[in-house]
Amino acid sequence: MSLFGALNSATAGLRTVQTNVKLVSDNIARADDANRTRHTAQQMVDGTGQVVTTQYRREVDTALRGQVQDLTSRNGGSAVQSTYMQQLGDLLRTTNGTPLINSYADKFQTAWSTLAASPENETAQYQLVQSANNFAREIQRVSEGVEQMDRDMKKDMDNSLSTVNGLLKQINQINNDIVSLKSQGAAGNEVADKRDGLIRELSAYMSIRTVDRPDGRVALFSPTGLALVDAEPASLSFDGGNINLQVGNNVTSINGHLNDGKLGALLKMRQDGSQSDPPKPASSDPTAEVIRKLRSQLDQFASAFTSATKDGEPTSFRDAYDNATAASGEQANQFFTGTDRFTIAVNAKLLDGTAKVKKLAIDDVNDAMKATGRSLTADGLALTDTTYAGMASAITGNWMGAAKAVNDKQEGDKSSLQLLTERYHSNTGVNIDEEIANLQQLQTSYQASARVMQVANAMFDALEAVVR
Repeated sequence: MSLFGALNSATAGLRTVQTNVKLVSDNIARADDANRTRHTAQQMVDGTGQVVTTQYRREVDTALRGQVQDLTSRNGGSAVQSTYMQQLGDLLRTTNGTPLINSYADKFQTAWSTLAASPENETAQYQLVQSANNFAREIQRVSEGVEQMDRDMKKDMDNSLSTVNGLLKQINQINNDIVSLKSQGAAGNEVADKRDGLIRELSAYMSIRTVDRPDGRVALFSPTGLALVDAEPASLSFDGGNINLQVGNNVTSINGHLNDGKLGALLKMRQDGSQSDPPKPASSDPTAEVIRKLRSQLDQFASAFTSATKDGEPTSFRDAYDNATAASGEQANQFFTGTDRFTIAVNAKLLDGTAKVKKLAIDDVNDAMKATGRSLTADGLALTDTTYAGMASAITGNWMGAAKAVNDKQEGDKSSLQLLTERYHSNTGVNIDEEIANLQQLQTSYQASARVMQVANAMFDALEAVVR
């Protein structure tokens, strides 16, 4: 090899080493960044040692990345379901495994038994009225809490849609920028990593499918093929019943396209098929139409105490009380006023003491409270051969069971996502030990190239001395 050839080779080596040292150093510095992939560079040089091309690349496992996105969507949906089921558990005030409404229902029944044993006992009568008041107020409190849950879900939906629209815009902006950045070395890979992070964040809200374009852009679609980001970003909005997707002037309802993710879970929990035309029966999925089912079940439970006797069933609470003869100073009818979850209340005259409980109704009501063979039909729940207390237990037990199932699923989804994410980072992320080893190798290569240049310079100096 000629002297000039050796010098050119050493120069090319130094340039290659410098480029790779920069990348390896950046890899090490960003090792803790969850979005960072391992960046590398491959350079082509000509015969004179000049760098002809530099190809920058990043480690990406496309198949595994898609699986991470799918699991992120599943986890996003089960996480929000678990959150609201926990909120429902807090609302029911579960204490030692017994929701407060169950406890009040049992105490109300016990109070009638106590009064039946001592009908002349004014303390027992007072305690009965207070027990009834606690029971009715608890139904109202839970009902109001359900409406607050619905408002919280609506607000969560609005905030989530705002976040999704922001993510779609950011991803589209990176798509627009990345074409020009590809000619600026490693900068294109930096923003591509950022885009991957944004796409993963978006996956928590909805299932998506990605398509890599030849110019470096990434198009996003729903699993059913609706464009989210392609030529331009879509915009999502909620009109109270539908989540709509707008691209340009085209608006499409995407309710049927949201199977996973936070948006899909929120929509499913808030949906109400009874408002459809024609109305639809309640879903058999315990995590669907949650608000609708709670409203219906609480309404029917309250109505069970204020409605007439059903055919073929024991005498209702209302009829057992109203059909008895009233003495002077006793409340003749309507122990409970109201007809639904919000209006059920103990008669005001019983509460303020201006009227007493009918003595001749005590035994009949006590029997009615204990009688089996009652039914309750509500959205998401159908009971037969039960008691009044059994209705309360069935309603709360149904939701406690649903909450446990959701929580178990969320724990499974979270664990699976964590394992797969760790695997993805292991395959594509920065390994500190490997990068430090690479840095040491590059240092050795740098020293070797520098030594060649030193020798070449010394030989040039010797040659000049001979010429002089």
